[in-house]
Amino acid sequence: MVTTVTTSQGFTAEPSQPRSTTSPFYALGERLAQSPLDPTARRWVLAAIHGDDALAACLRGEQVDLPLPSSGPAPAQPRHLRHCYLRRVRVQGFRGIGRAATLEFPPGPGLTVIVGRNGSGKSSFAEAVEAALTGRNLRWEAMPTAWRDGWRNLHCDDVTEITVELQRVGEEGVTRVTRVWTGESVRSARGEVVLPTGDVGGLASLGWGEDLARYRPFLSYDELGRTITGRSAELYDTLTALLGLSELTEIERRLAKACDRLAKTTQRPAHDLPYLLDQLRASNDPRAATAVELLTSSSLDLDRLAAIAADKGPADPAQQVVLRRLRRLAVPERSLINDVASELRGAAMELAMTAGTKGDRARSLVELLRQALDHHERYPAETDCLTCGAPNALGPEWVNRVRAEIARLEPIAASTADAYQRAETARDQARFLMAPPPSWLPPESELGQIWAEWAAGAEITDLTQLANHLETVGRRLRSAAIAARKAATEQLTDPTDGWAGLAEQLGAWLEDAREALTARQRLEPARRALDWLSAVAREMRAERLTPLAAHAEKVWAQLRQERHIDLTALRLVGRGAQRRVAVDVSVEGIDGPDSAPGLLSQGEFQALALSICLPRTLVPGNPFGFLLLDDPVQAMDTETVEGLATVLAEVGRHRQLVVFTHDTRLPDALRRLNLPADIRTIHRDALSNVWVTPH
Repeated sequence: MVTTVTTSQGFTAEPSQPRSTTSPFYALGERLAQSPLDPTARRWVLAAIHGDDALAACLRGEQVDLPLPSSGPAPAQPRHLRHCYLRRVRVQGFRGIGRAATLEFPPGPGLTVIVGRNGSGKSSFAEAVEAALTGRNLRWEAMPTAWRDGWRNLHCDDVTEITVELQRVGEEGVTRVTRVWTGESVRSARGEVVLPTGDVGGLASLGWGEDLARYRPFLSYDELGRTITGRSAELYDTLTALLGLSELTEIERRLAKACDRLAKTTQRPAHDLPYLLDQLRASNDPRAATAVELLTSSSLDLDRLAAIAADKGPADPAQQVVLRRLRRLAVPERSLINDVASELRGAAMELAMTAGTKGDRARSLVELLRQALDHHERYPAETDCLTCGAPNALGPEWVNRVRAEIARLEPIAASTADAYQRAETARDQARFLMAPPPSWLPPESELGQIWAEWAAGAEITDLTQLANHLETVGRRLRSAAIAARKAATEQLTDPTDGWAGLAEQLGAWLEDAREALTARQRLEPARRALDWLSAVAREMRAERLTPLAAHAEKVWAQLRQERHIDLTALRLVGRGAQRRVAVDVSVEGIDGPDSAPGLLSQGEFQALALSICLPRTLVPGNPFGFLLLDDPVQAMDTETVEGLATVLAEVGRHRQLVVFTHDTRLPDALRRLNLPADIRTIHRDALSNVWVTPH
């Protein structure tokens, strides 16, 4: 159970638990069991709960078993939900910190304020903790590449390393998280976690999973700004995840998407009908006139329309086959023809360069000697010399001499042999392109004649001539093929002067019309289900958001001081692409629109963002007992800073709060108001040596 502490000003330091701690998945099942929804609409809600496959089955009209979700016994509190506090942060060679610098904290609730001028290393400490625990930094990712690459300190030639020591409630030892950079890239870091037991693992061994994104124990000035001015869905998603409502949002999105799909299916025939009628009215076929009469009547006779669409009239099957094949006819692409022609010319040039060279002569001799060996192996009895007739000249000794000579000549002939092999490969590629014309293509047609000329090029042996043939005849072949495909497409009609195409359009429209009738029957209960689900989702969101919103309003009340601007409500509104968080304010008692930034100054704007973000730290279930705030004071006036000091001190009673600031007004306000805080000063010299002293 979470204790709620209220100060004299009415500031609630710990948001109360929602009235129901049941998972939205099970809470929705409980409400559905008690709802007055009819069985068909209830089935749509169940399908959305069970997932996309169940919804797809409902869309198809299939009957599948969809039981109500039921909750089991409450699980024991996992280890990772016990509060975790910072004990020590050691940073070396990272951003503004050169030699190793250390910050130490009492591992428990309390407010620590670290004051230093710009460039003193404050943000380097804050970003170091984030980098160690997450492997990334949100502020870096929004910067240009050149800025991001400046992560390594220029005054430190040693290793770049961050060590964060954490203390969990109920554990004697510390958990040590270390991240070491071994390369030049910011992504070259290697992370390691040493648990109190001595076990070593990765960040996953901390058991935080998505909690680092959901509760984010780091909050920079940039993040505060994006809270209000960022994409409208970002804050919505953050809060729904924080409140455990992401699953509910997904269920509602699924059902809304299914309803939208059904609605579009019902509207498609009416949308396509005017075009279909125009096409039918332009035809002289009597069947088209009958179809128009039926389509424009007060009641549709789908069976008669289907019979008309099925009557496509006679056609020449053989001619239709040729035309359909022509329409799909493929010839070599221009780029492929050009590539092969270029390869042929390159091979021809290479052969010309080797002609008459020592390697060329060696290749010819190797070829001649191999032919002589082949002849001798076929006719071993013929031992007399084939040229001079010398008896027994072609014996074993001759074979050995020939093989030795081939072995000597082959390295000399290698480059020339490669050139000849390249030429042969290029010829093979060209011959592959110049395949004979299809057997069904009429040889007397223009395309058939050009294709025959194209295929005849396979007999050309000269590489340059073959390349010229590919380019010149290839262009003509492609032009003729494109013209033939276009003509075939235009001719693929039946003897009824275009009725076959109209019949196909009518048949497709009829399929859509039948699907629309079915979709309309399914859409009515689906919409009832969505209306019920949306209403329940609004109630559950409001129920879970109310404690957080009330806390934000009380934080704002402290920060606004004497200003007559009230934060009246936070609301989760819309769904899908339209989801957003409405921030309602009133100025001097007059309600403004839910676009609060337009009514506030920059300082008030910053205070509002803090009012929304700080309660996240105190939400039950947050495993992080600490929060690092980097420069939250910017643009605030002195009165707002005093209110901030009060809020931070109160949060520090329940969480470990570390605030980095360059503005001395915050520590001054803490002292003036006699608020508990550990105030330190951070220093940095010209060589990036950083140290901290009591303020």
